[in-house]
Amino acid sequence: MTFYSISLAIVGVYAGLNILINLFLAYRVSANRVRTNVMTGTGDDEKLYNASRAHVTNVEYTPIGLIGLVVLHMLSASIYVLHFVGLALTIGRVLHAIGVSRTGASTPPRLVGTLLTWIGQLVAGVACLYYVFI
Repeated sequence: MTFYSISLAIVGVYAGLNILINLFLAYRVSANRVRTNVMTGTGDDEKLYNASRAHVTNVEYTPIGLIGLVVLHMLSASIYVLHFVGLALTIGRVLHAIGVSRTGASTPPRLVGTLLTWIGQLVAGVACLYYVFI
């Protein structure tokens, strides 16, 4: 395998994992909709609201992180940078979803998940600029 194909495989791993995370979160929303018979919005059901928030927030942040990974691959970034961004994004999204799914209040998994997601995106953004200008 060449460096470029290894790099693409790394991106594929994190894209695949994050797609599956998103699908799992979407399933949880649908299951709660069936349970509550609330097909639009969240009604007054806290579990449906929390599941919906976990999914919506994932949909807001994950595409930007994955775009960063793809661009870093195209710029021939170090595999270590790709892994750092991919791990931060993936672990961050899982922790955030766990925290938001449990309660609407601030929780340690939610906080750490948010920070990891932001750090992953920050590193992706700075690394994109670095690899463009070196």
